[in-house]
Amino acid sequence: MVKTSAGDANDNVLHRKPTVSPSNPPSPPPPAPQTTDTFSANCHKKSRPEAYKQHGNGTESLALPKLMVELWKPLVHPITERVFVTDKGERFEVPIDQVRWKKPLGKRVVIVDTDTRLDGKTENTMLNECPLDFTTLPGRTGGHLNHYIYAMIHGYDYRLVRAADYPNRHGTWVKPAITKEALKTHDFVISLDSDAVFTHLDLPLEWLMNLWDYRPETLVAMAYDLDWEQDYDPQGNLILNTGFVIAQASQRTQHMFQRWEDCPRSIPGCDHWNFKWAHEQSAFSYYIRYEFNRTHDVKSIPCNQANGNEFTLDGNGECKGVFVSHNWKHKHKTPELLSRSIMTSLARRVHGQFHHDIKDLYIDASKETYPIADGLPKQ
Repeated sequence: MVKTSAGDANDNVLHRKPTVSPSNPPSPPPPAPQTTDTFSANCHKKSRPEAYKQHGNGTESLALPKLMVELWKPLVHPITERVFVTDKGERFEVPIDQVRWKKPLGKRVVIVDTDTRLDGKTENTMLNECPLDFTTLPGRTGGHLNHYIYAMIHGYDYRLVRAADYPNRHGTWVKPAITKEALKTHDFVISLDSDAVFTHLDLPLEWLMNLWDYRPETLVAMAYDLDWEQDYDPQGNLILNTGFVIAQASQRTQHMFQRWEDCPRSIPGCDHWNFKWAHEQSAFSYYIRYEFNRTHDVKSIPCNQANGNEFTLDGNGECKGVFVSHNWKHKHKTPELLSRSIMTSLARRVHGQFHHDIKDLYIDASKETYPIADGLPKQ
């Protein structure tokens, strides 16, 4: 016979199944959690409207643009410091005779995103009121966020423009028309495609303008396209890419953009590019740049610095977009680049703050013996 102890008996009682009878029915299982659409669920996470208002007497604002400036201030590369080393260790140096832009341009600069497809109904976009879901962020929204953040960090203006379709032309023809108008209110207009992003948020536009020899008399700057046979014009010159344009306000610049917009109407053969790729880009390189051909009218930026991306040909492409990554065949990668640029900066910023306050935050207790008798050592 196997004897059982009192403990064994108690265990049997504890593990005995409860008696089920009509008067003692089993409890129903808990209801399954209800899953709703991700974006609709996020709508309850809207920020409080009062958080965006000015504080105090109205002269001192704690709004996001000012906070972004303060947050990035220790990281921003000085405009006149000629050497810059990229996150990947590439060294660039501005020639001493090209250091023309020495002070921040601030609100004289506006970064413009132009698109005919914008609406407030499409989820996970800038105009939709529901908070963004970063895990499924579209490439276009990633680009818009990058441009807006870059503008806030450096104190530039930003505009997201929903443009009307240009009659009888491809949608990208709206870009020169919108830029022309923006040049009437700002001294410098930076036009970007939504798949083109700033890779180094800490690097001011003014420093890049010095690197690219952008002069007071320069009208526009654009990057060369890739060195492919189809990217040469009839004169044998490599065409320029309009995915990233720096335009400077002047009467001559207004004339240039007017001629560019009017190209299909006024220059024989230009209407070929109304719908044929590369649309307004080909029109500029085939016709307009030859009309505005003073020495420094049009600055051509090296392709590797402001065109192409690190994903093409598994990173072995000739143009990797070192400063402006143009992800024409990898539009879905812009959120990845956005996340990387922000987190790289924030990690450095937090690390720098830690070292600034290290006397208060760090304790070296490695020489203490246990049990510790008198508390941790004071620094």
